[in-house]
Amino acid sequence: MADKRRASSDMSDEMTPHSEAERRSLDITQRVLASLLIIIVMGAISATLAGYLVLRGDQDLSGRSDVIGLWVMTGVIGLMSAIAVLAVNRRPFYHPLVLLGLVPMAASAYWIFT
Repeated sequence: MADKRRASSDMSDEMTPHSEAERRSLDITQRVLASLLIIIVMGAISATLAGYLVLRGDQDLSGRSDVIGLWVMTGVIGLMSAIAVLAVNRRPFYHPLVLLGLVPMAASAYWIFT
């Protein structure tokens, strides 16, 4: 009976990382994949809003204030996605890279305000 308990406790899961380097590698991989998912999903929303404003914003929306409001939301969503990526990578939310979230907003500003 004691042999059966000892045999079962010696078994380990093959997917469990055994060394510290292997754990760090897995952690980095998980953070990169989570960051890519955030960038693809939330960044696509921000870029799509910016593209919509450039191409159809004046024709589809009723007033100039609607265009500007949606333009501000483009920036807010971009900033939220940048903050989420920084949080996943254990960086403070006030890091200078958070400004990359404003790229869709800045890119569409020229066409919106001319």
